Amino acid sequence: METIVDRIQIALDKAGMKWSPAAIKIGLSAQAATNWKKGKISKENVEKLADLLNVDVGWLLTGNGSENLQQDDGTSVITWESPDDLDPNKYVIIPHVEVKFSAGNGHLAAYEPSQRDMGSAHLLSWVHKKKVSPKNLMTVDIDGDSMEPNIKSGSVVMLDKSINTLDQIQSGKVYAIRYGNELKIKRLSRRFDGALIIDSDNPQYQREIVEADQLEHISIIGKYVSHTYDGEI
Repeated sequence: METIVDRIQIALDKAGMKWSPAAIKIGLSAQAATNWKKGKISKENVEKLADLLNVDVGWLLTGNGSENLQQDDGTSVITWESPDDLDPNKYVIIPHVEVKFSAGNGHLAAYEPSQRDMGSAHLLSWVHKKKVSPKNLMTVDIDGDSMEPNIKSGSVVMLDKSINTLDQIQSGKVYAIRYGNELKIKRLSRRFDGALIIDSDNPQYQREIVEADQLEHISIIGKYVSHTYDGEI
């Protein structure tokens, strides 16, 4: 009879990985793999292994179904009529907010957006790989071409709203910001003297610099996680 140890071995083989490196990759010691081979493994670590090895966690735990190696990158369309149709252990619904952020010269818009009744469904395994918490995610619409060709006008951008202070900025990363009464999505960096550098990916747009004594006019709304685009190309 196939055991959980057998299923882990199958998943490791298909991923081209050994026991000890797998343990290390999920934050444990190589010694943990020795216990796994004896069947001593917690449900939490099985779930981490499933994410790492890109297999169905239910199969890994119980053997029901198939290993179902997932090739989904988290951005594919998932058909559903209501949230109850989705397995809460496999999918998470990310709320979409009714406000358009500018990827151009800026939009005048209210900062407090209203949330749509239904958002977009994403695989929990994909969210975990992004190392973000589902409760901190939201999606917004983008207008403007200043972040093209990387983010096209009309894209839907997912943001991590837990990243919401200037102190959390990582130089060169993309953020949604409120600048005065304008909402923008831009690439940010901090200068040695504390000033904020605001860059666009489109070379037709000039760099903006907000001096340290003007930073009170800047609010960080969230950090870019991913985006989708379903317009014409």
